[in-house]
Amino acid sequence: MALLFIDGFDHYDPQALDPFGDPWLARGKAAYLSPQAQRIPGRRPSSYALRLPEGAGGGYVKNLDATKTSLIVGAAIRVAPFENTGEEPVLLGVRDANAQVAHIVKIGEDGRLKLYRGQYGYEQLISTSIATAAARGWHYVELQVTQGTSNGVLSVRVNGILAIQMTAQNTIQGGGQLLTAFVGAVPGQSCPVTLDVDDLYLADTSGTINNTFLGDVRVDALQAQADGSLNQWTVEGAASAWQAVSDGDEASSIRANAAGLRQTLRLAPLPAMATPAIHGVQVTMLARKTEAGLGKVKGLVASGAQTAVSSDLILQEQLAWHTALFERNPSGNVQWTEAAFNAAEFGVESA
Repeated sequence: MALLFIDGFDHYDPQALDPFGDPWLARGKAAYLSPQAQRIPGRRPSSYALRLPEGAGGGYVKNLDATKTSLIVGAAIRVAPFENTGEEPVLLGVRDANAQVAHIVKIGEDGRLKLYRGQYGYEQLISTSIATAAARGWHYVELQVTQGTSNGVLSVRVNGILAIQMTAQNTIQGGGQLLTAFVGAVPGQSCPVTLDVDDLYLADTSGTINNTFLGDVRVDALQAQADGSLNQWTVEGAASAWQAVSDGDEASSIRANAAGLRQTLRLAPLPAMATPAIHGVQVTMLARKTEAGLGKVKGLVASGAQTAVSSDLILQEQLAWHTALFERNPSGNVQWTEAAFNAAEFGVESA
């Protein structure tokens, strides 16, 4: 698999309160999200984005499930106008598992992108782009880091244009493999300016698809609109499973009391697009366990006569977001098409 994670920030409000009276933030989807993060209108009509306010709250941090020797992070980013105070805004970056070496894309006062390497407070400027990304507008920024002691590669793109390309680099410098991607601030530090983020993806260079820059992508959240053909979970508080899972709270829910039970749902169709290319489909579940002991669930897709499940997702006592990404259509093990996606069913399997 090359595509690792996606988020369009459409389906949750980080300031909404959970059943314990605490803000949802990005539980289970991010390792850390600024407590001041807000949901704002997104890049497209009827969509949302995430605002990371200037200040000590920090930014958005995503840890992977396993370390990687290469990592690509891309996101639509909008930076609020800022004064030249000597602290350049952090757009995005990646860091190794030992938190020793980070590669960070910042923006200068002249709008040019700058690539830094090192620990926070000791970063070294290693390249500055000619291409610019003016404040106020949305720009799609991508960073690729491929590790190596003398053959590492660093690339930065903005709005589909290669802005920085460095080869034959020592991208390890005593650190470990890559684990963490971040937006808006280096983990543990404050946001120098207010920054908005939308349509985020993480990938690596493995596999045969999605193993390089994806470009300016969109991430659409599609809600369930009908029950699927597999209906083995118990519905509570609603007339149907799709209605129970579409309200974002525990007023209604679906429940499984044994392993191996499957529930699929039919989703709303893709929005109208001229020539959509689907890089992957991510099933997002708001779930928790209700009994003592280990609680697990799997993401599920049914396409034609074929089904596929994700690896186990470990549940907690409190509601949290869990994701399972399906890069290929299990019917033929091919890339998704619009017709295949609209005909498929997605859901969960108890584990």
